[in-house]
Amino acid sequence: MAIRYEAAVSSWWRLVWLSMGLQLHRYGRGSRLGFILSVLEPLAVITAMYVIRGLFRGKEAVYGTSLFLFIASGVLPYFLFLRLSTRTRGTETGPRSRLPGLSALDVYIATILVNALIWIFMIVAIFLGMWLYGIDQARPYSIATCAQPIVLLILFGMGVGMINNVITRYITAWNSIFAVLTRGLIFLSGVFFIVDIQPIRWRAWSILNPLSHGVEWFRLGVYGRYPHNSLDISYFVEWVLIALFIGLVVDRAALRTLDRN
Repeated sequence: MAIRYEAAVSSWWRLVWLSMGLQLHRYGRGSRLGFILSVLEPLAVITAMYVIRGLFRGKEAVYGTSLFLFIASGVLPYFLFLRLSTRTRGTETGPRSRLPGLSALDVYIATILVNALIWIFMIVAIFLGMWLYGIDQARPYSIATCAQPIVLLILFGMGVGMINNVITRYITAWNSIFAVLTRGLIFLSGVFFIVDIQPIRWRAWSILNPLSHGVEWFRLGVYGRYPHNSLDISYFVEWVLIALFIGLVVDRAALRTLDRN
């Protein structure tokens, strides 16, 4: 019985692995410039905010010893969620788009794995580059603490992306609407500020935003003693689980419509 189970899992993983290769092939077949720009966007945002803040307020760090590191430690986890939710939203899960033997959920998993690996590699490379440049705090205080919110942000991106994938089937304009909303949400996600020392009115909105807890948790792993009185891990986990549950339910509910197309 155990041998059959292992053989089934091995067969399933080979199909998912092939689907991951297919996802990479589709990226290469599409606009390579667009893909490169999407990867470089967080670096552009980090640099732009570093320059703008340096011009108006000087280059003194909001927290820690490096302003660039502080901005990067907020932008990178936020864009990890943004890009994974966007890629999941654009996943083609119809019967003509997936390999025989794979379900729509398997294709979602392949998409998430491919993009998660790309973005984790990029985050590691950027932090390594900052450390080699001489920013000592770019060496995280606790890699394990940094990894936990990263995993949850990946799952959160998957859940939100699945929900948006279904919505987009019926409302084409939702792609543009969601893009505007998520980019505006960056200012309420604790990316450029410390949530605990924001004005009370803005802090209340930031605390309601689950992404701010993911960013704050990641920074706690980077700095070790980062202010985190507003961090509520259970609240963040609840949002992740709810998003995954709703994503699975609405995707199953809309499956018949997709298969007919």
